[in-house]
Amino acid sequence: MKRTQSLFLIGLLLFSQTPSAGEISVMTQNQYLGADLAPVLGAAAADPFDPVAFNTAVIVALQQVAANKTAERIDAQAELISKRQPHFVGLQESYVFSCADPFLTGACNDPVISGAFSNFLDMTLAALDGAYESAAMVENLKVENIPFILPGNSQPALLTVIDRDVILSRSDIDTEPVNFGCTGFVSVDGCNYQWVISAGPFTVLRGYVGVDATIGDYDYRIVDTHLEVKDPPIPPVFQNAQATELLTVLAATPANKTLIILGDINSSPDDPDSSPYGQFTSLGYTDAWTLRPGGVTGASCCQLADLSNKKSIFDQRIDMVFSGDVPAMVKQARVLGDKVSSKTHPPGLGLWPSDHGAVAAELQFH
Repeated sequence: MKRTQSLFLIGLLLFSQTPSAGEISVMTQNQYLGADLAPVLGAAAADPFDPVAFNTAVIVALQQVAANKTAERIDAQAELISKRQPHFVGLQESYVFSCADPFLTGACNDPVISGAFSNFLDMTLAALDGAYESAAMVENLKVENIPFILPGNSQPALLTVIDRDVILSRSDIDTEPVNFGCTGFVSVDGCNYQWVISAGPFTVLRGYVGVDATIGDYDYRIVDTHLEVKDPPIPPVFQNAQATELLTVLAATPANKTLIILGDINSSPDDPDSSPYGQFTSLGYTDAWTLRPGGVTGASCCQLADLSNKKSIFDQRIDMVFSGDVPAMVKQARVLGDKVSSKTHPPGLGLWPSDHGAVAAELQFH
């Protein structure tokens, strides 16, 4: 029996022996695509466009993703999930990198980049060995058939990149994707925001997705999102507008549903009232971490881009669990994946599971 499956069965047994009315366990995890796409987007938007610079940026990004060992990192993330056994997990940056080679150049199998080509969600579900299901997803950035030419080749291979946010549910829970009514902006089970970044021919979409579920006597609506960054040259107006759009949609949540929002909002308690964090709290949403005793900072971002730093260097709290109702109690609120023991093999010497830590909490409503 796989280790993750063993952990799941043990955790499920313990959970079933200690039921609590109105208690739900949740987790959010930015899986980290494995590279910095800013140089690629910058090269795509350059005027005049330089095809050589763009080609180089694409190859460097693929090399970074491959060097960051996606398969090993996903296994480490799955182990964190299996140890906690949350009812729901909100994933961000659950990427697909795929390669087509119509001219038989061998590029897709080149050992320097071949490790980049994978489906994060499929790998996560496989590592969890049936304990979790994909309950709903939204596709964000999606670019298909990007030509790139490796040194020594005269013909291109074709790269497809898809960014997704996904809600995982425990396999013993029935769920239903939420229809948010976002006509014109529907993406798989969710919605794309109307405020987007353009980079040459690429549109950097972001989105949100939700599911309804009943646990015990409580009806829940779980929402997952990943808001735009506010790092130069991207101004904060984009993430602020996306947060406003999401909050407007969430205002229509039926009164009988307990609303929980998971995600990487790229905004912290230190930001101004106009920021995503400021908007959520000013409208009465509860930041679950603030109900955790002990005064722990809860920083969950970010490790170095190559995940090589020896000790965790988290200094930003941007991964959130918000609730529409004030929980009676928040238990076991933790940042996971920030200990050296969480790294990939060899023990203590491998890579961090992600550039973000996972944030997990148990919320009681009664």
